[in-house]
Amino acid sequence: MTVDGTAHSFIGWSVVAANSKAYGGGMFMAPGAELDDGLLDVVLSAETSKPTFLRNLPKVFKGDHVHEPYITVLRGAEVRIDADRPFTVYADGDPIGELPVTVRAVPAALRVLLPVT
Repeated sequence: MTVDGTAHSFIGWSVVAANSKAYGGGMFMAPGAELDDGLLDVVLSAETSKPTFLRNLPKVFKGDHVHEPYITVLRGAEVRIDADRPFTVYADGDPIGELPVTVRAVPAALRVLLPVT
């Protein structure tokens, strides 16, 4: 995996590149993420025992999981993820492709119109 050109080796359960704090019904996977900062929060869940992973999984609903020793949070505008085996990439619960993948934060890419009140 590379974040803004810096290589990171990783063995674990998941890699999440998030532009917002929460997804999937209120899971605060990246509690420090900001929609308008131009960066992705990359949350790495390193290899740990299944019981440890499952015991701490409920902490995701408050964002407290990021304080666990096997969680690392990186930030960057561009993230490239690859693996030593085939792996399906998901976006908000839906499969969108296969690794390798490059994900970018594109500042001001979405225009939002609001009604005048």
